[in-house]
Amino acid sequence: MRAAVLAEDRPRLELVELDTPVPAEGEVLVRVTGCGICGSDLHLASQLAAPGTVLGHEIAGEVAELGPGVDAGMWRVGTPVAVRPFAGCGTCASCRSGRADHCATFQLLGMQRPGGFAELVAAQADELFTLPAAVAADEQPLVEPLAIVRHALRRGDVGPADRVAVLGAGPIGLATVAWARALGIATIAVSEPSALRRDLARRLGATAALDPSGGDVAAALAEAVGGPPTVVVECSGRPGLLEEAIELAAVDARVVVVGICPDYDRIFPLWAIGKELDLRFSVYYGRDDFTETVTALDAHRLEVLPMVTETVGLEALPERFGRLERDADAGKVLVRP
Repeated sequence: MRAAVLAEDRPRLELVELDTPVPAEGEVLVRVTGCGICGSDLHLASQLAAPGTVLGHEIAGEVAELGPGVDAGMWRVGTPVAVRPFAGCGTCASCRSGRADHCATFQLLGMQRPGGFAELVAAQADELFTLPAAVAADEQPLVEPLAIVRHALRRGDVGPADRVAVLGAGPIGLATVAWARALGIATIAVSEPSALRRDLARRLGATAALDPSGGDVAAALAEAVGGPPTVVVECSGRPGLLEEAIELAAVDARVVVVGICPDYDRIFPLWAIGKELDLRFSVYYGRDDFTETVTALDAHRLEVLPMVTETVGLEALPERFGRLERDADAGKVLVRP
């Protein structure tokens, strides 16, 4: 099969031929129909992943083959699926509770195991979610990042009465806007330096999209949402943004951290103490975040297609990935093997 792997001269990808994966006990072979490029893929390529790694964890596809022990009554060849990219032991308390990411043997597809920048990928059958026909082709690979955001907003106890500020309108920030709108939140302000991404945020339902270089961000956000935000969702991962989120937040607000900062950062705790803020970090998702995301897409409660700005094949992936490394000014870029 064809796959794009991390080259020796990281972060470059190169197109290669690999052996077709053989699904092990309890696994399914999935023919990849779409895989999103995530900001964490760029971080992994630059710093953490080993050469030869097949990146890509935002995976959608069709069941191609059942491995040993997989219930043929549940999974049929050709069934469209979204993949939760987890692999755990399946028996520990974390796995049984649906949080294999806390399993001692946890592996992530696209990091420790081959991911979706390939024609085929092996995934655990119990980590597949059937996609209804109403979920459009470009929506299918978005289930994973949308589930990330659903989990984060659940961690923040976000509800219709909240005034929400989103820092950063990359794909996760854009997904945050989409989910906030679907949850009935009336005021959603975004702070984002990219004009393209500010426009995408407005199309997805942001009531205001501000350029942080344009002046007093705190005053502009407060004016946009009718007061200091009761929830600030930090989606950029840039050093200094956590401190900014604390400064922007209202008294008794929640700050939800979704963006992955790859370096040490500093905050001034007295700001957070004085406001009695709740600082909540969020990573990955539970099964309910996937099922709720699929249900919302099926019911057309989530408007997400504007965030997809480009689709590329495997042949074009190395070049496009390289450009994203140098300039990430895009919405969601999808790979269609």
